[in-house]
Amino acid sequence: MDKTQERIMADENHVQHMFLLVENAEMVCVLNIAGHPYRLRELIFMMIESGCSVVQTTSDGFNTFEYDQETVEVHDFLTSIIKARFIQ
Repeated sequence: MDKTQERIMADENHVQHMFLLVENAEMVCVLNIAGHPYRLRELIFMMIESGCSVVQTTSDGFNTFEYDQETVEVHDFLTSIIKARFIQ
């Protein structure tokens, strides 16, 4: 890790933002998430460990995603808008 990355990871107020496309056997979701880089890594790791496929997408992918349900979640150091489409 270079000095810039070390500074970012050490800064507890740093916020990183990304869009993710997440799939499993029951649903396909897009996430608009923002939070500390450690929390984002932890979330992505947990999704992969649970058997989900996780791919980074774009804001256009998020905005044009057709969904059945939308929810907003706020947790410690992590905020997400989740759009889900259930597989029938």
